[in-house]
Amino acid sequence: MKRIFTLLASCIFFVSLYAQDAKPVGNEKFDTVFMKNNDVKIGTVTDITDDAIRFVHKGETLNYTLKKPDVVKIIFSSGRVENISEPVNNSSDKNISAGIPKTDHHNKAAVLPFSFINNMQGGDPEMGYKVQSECYNSLSNKATTLNFQDPSTTNALLGKAGITQDNFRNYTMAEICDILSVEYVVKGTVTSNKTSTQTTDNVTYGSKSSTDKNGKTSGTNKSSSGNATGTSTTQQEYKTSVLLEVYTDDGKKIFGKDRTSFWSGVDAYKSTIEYLLKKSPVYGK
Repeated sequence: MKRIFTLLASCIFFVSLYAQDAKPVGNEKFDTVFMKNNDVKIGTVTDITDDAIRFVHKGETLNYTLKKPDVVKIIFSSGRVENISEPVNNSSDKNISAGIPKTDHHNKAAVLPFSFINNMQGGDPEMGYKVQSECYNSLSNKATTLNFQDPSTTNALLGKAGITQDNFRNYTMAEICDILSVEYVVKGTVTSNKTSTQTTDNVTYGSKSSTDKNGKTSGTNKSSSGNATGTSTTQQEYKTSVLLEVYTDDGKKIFGKDRTSFWSGVDAYKSTIEYLLKKSPVYGK
C-alpha cells in the first residue's frame, strides 16, 4: 500500500511539472524594442540595468545584451512604453520617431483592419479584414501620389510587433505608423444592427383555356379565376453606420467622419465607406 501511495505521488508531481512547462504559445505576447539604427526587435526583455538591456528574440532562447545608448524605446507586451534614449536626428529633414526616419514614411499609407460590430454582439474579425481589403482596393485604384501598403503586409507587421485587437488601444497612431513605416493610416468602424424583416409575396396564376364545339383550343389566358400559386421572400434589413478616421505619423487626426447608410441591405456599408473615402484627404492623393 505504501508503495502504491509513493507511485501515485510521483505521478502527480511529474504531471504538475509538465503542466507548468506547457505554456500556450499561441497566446504569448512579446515586447518590441526600437533601435537607433532603425531595427525593430520582437521578443522578451528579461532585464534592464543601468547600461544594458537583456533581450531574447521571439522563438529563440539565447539572451542578448543591448547597449542602452543604442535603444530608443521599448513597448512592452502589456502596452506600457518606456523611453530609453533620445533618437538620433541626422538632419532637419529627418525627424525620427521611435528610431525610424520620417522620410521613410513619405507618401506611404496603410489601411488598418476595420472594427466590425455585428448586431451589438461584439467584433467580427474576419469581416474586419474583408472591409480592410475592400477599402484598400478602393483607395489604391484612385491613388495618384500615395503608395498604399498591401493589407497582407500591414497585418504581418502588426502581428510581428505583437499588436492584436485586444491590445491595439495601448498604442498611439504615431507608434502604429512607425511600426508600419507609413505617413498615413486609415482606420474605421462598421456597426451593423438588425432592424426588421421585409416579406415580399410573389403570386403566379394558372392559365385558362377555351375550347370550341369541335374540341379545338382557341387560346390560353391568364386569369385571376385560374389556379393561383404563391411564394414569399423574406429579407433581413439592417441599420448600418460607418466611422472613418485618418491619422498622420505624428499622431494627428486629419479626418474623422461618421455616416449612417441610406440603404438597409447587408452590404450597405460598402457605399457608405466609398462616400466617406471620397471626402477624406487620402482619396485620389
